[in-house]
Amino acid sequence: GLSVLLLTRHPGQFTLLRDEPDRAAGVVEELLRYLSIVRTGLFRAATEDAEIGGQLIRAGEGAIVLISLANRDAAVFDGGDDFDPYRQAHQHVAFGFGVHQCIGQPLARAELRVALVELARRFPDLRVTAAPQELRTRDNSIVFGLDALPVTW
Repeated sequence: GLSVLLLTRHPGQFTLLRDEPDRAAGVVEELLRYLSIVRTGLFRAATEDAEIGGQLIRAGEGAIVLISLANRDAAVFDGGDDFDPYRQAHQHVAFGFGVHQCIGQPLARAELRVALVELARRFPDLRVTAAPQELRTRDNSIVFGLDALPVTW
């Protein structure tokens, strides 16, 4: 739902998916980076003193890493707060990092890629019928999303 909402706000992107479906993998990576639907942070405890971003974290102290902020880090992604489907966004951490990666990420990528390309192909005039303030989000889940996305074509 969030991906469709974002793409309908950038109509040329739906056309891109329809006309150049081979670009869908890159668009999906940028959507994953930009939207970062995991709402909770990664809770970690320092095993030794460490300085991160000029802040000393002493051994035993905790830190919370927010994936959504990491995926917008200007040191990694130029213009990270902007949606850019041409960006090479393969360094995002939407599915975690290292040994802490989501095991279902290949399936999630494939589902998103196929669903978005087929939506763009079958419903090129797809548009959202609700005003932004009418859209309700799932607020009781660790995964951010929409309860519903009313559309027409």
